[in-house]
Amino acid sequence: MNKRLLELASPRYWPAWLGLSLLWLITRLPYQWQIRIGESLGKAICLFPTQFKHITETNIKLCYPDLSDKERALLVKKNFAAIGVGLIEAGMAWWLPDSKLNCLYKVHGLEHVEKAFARGKGIILLGPHFTCLEMIGRLLGMQYAFAVMYRPHKKALISFIHERFRKKNSVQYIARHRIRELLRALNNNKAIWYAYDVDGGKKRSVFAPFFGIKTASLTAVTRIVKMSDASVVPISFYRRDNEFGYDIFLSAPIENFPGTSLEEDATRLNAAIERAIRNKPEQYVWQYKRFKTRPQGEPRFY
Repeated sequence: MNKRLLELASPRYWPAWLGLSLLWLITRLPYQWQIRIGESLGKAICLFPTQFKHITETNIKLCYPDLSDKERALLVKKNFAAIGVGLIEAGMAWWLPDSKLNCLYKVHGLEHVEKAFARGKGIILLGPHFTCLEMIGRLLGMQYAFAVMYRPHKKALISFIHERFRKKNSVQYIARHRIRELLRALNNNKAIWYAYDVDGGKKRSVFAPFFGIKTASLTAVTRIVKMSDASVVPISFYRRDNEFGYDIFLSAPIENFPGTSLEEDATRLNAAIERAIRNKPEQYVWQYKRFKTRPQGEPRFY
């Protein structure tokens, strides 16, 4: 038995294994029940004054300053319900067969992707972190082959989950630092899913507006497009409100990209992400410290 398996078998991981076992059992229930359980779980988590709740409240207050306290509180509650559903959806994406999932989604805007593929330079699918991200990755992977940029995790359990449950034959995972592998995929006219809304610190970013806030915004997309001439296609995806299922929207490629400066490029990429979020803000992952890195002299938000 190797070192990682010995670590995963230690008692400190037993609660996590119990949680995964319960999640697997929940995925055996009817789809409607799973969604309701997820909503209830998220609402229950929202009742406690956790760090995640503080970050969520801070982000929503920063991005929606015109909302009243009551409106923001309602948005926070809806968001945690969506987070709970996302947890259940992760298990569904990991363990359910295609036959249980292939009727749950519709893709809009395929003509934009077909036009971009016709150039033969590959595609960067630019998307935000929505709560149904895990499920959408599984659904798209059932129909199309694509690659995903990801950051390898140092924690043994998270790494095991990624290797054992997330990896599918139709989805190629590329670590963020493996630029040569990424460029090879684009040169083979492949689509790369790139979640752009992360704080990479000052060294790899420029400050550009996001919800009207100066935000550390990665410059990697500009560098990749300069090296590959790939098309940047915004993607958004939402859990349906009044019926069970999902909608995936592909937009026209961003024109004349890259532009004249890194700041201009980051502003346009942030605008695409912001438009997607504003459609259904309750389904965005607000629990991330998106505004952690601040310009010199500005106070911290968290």
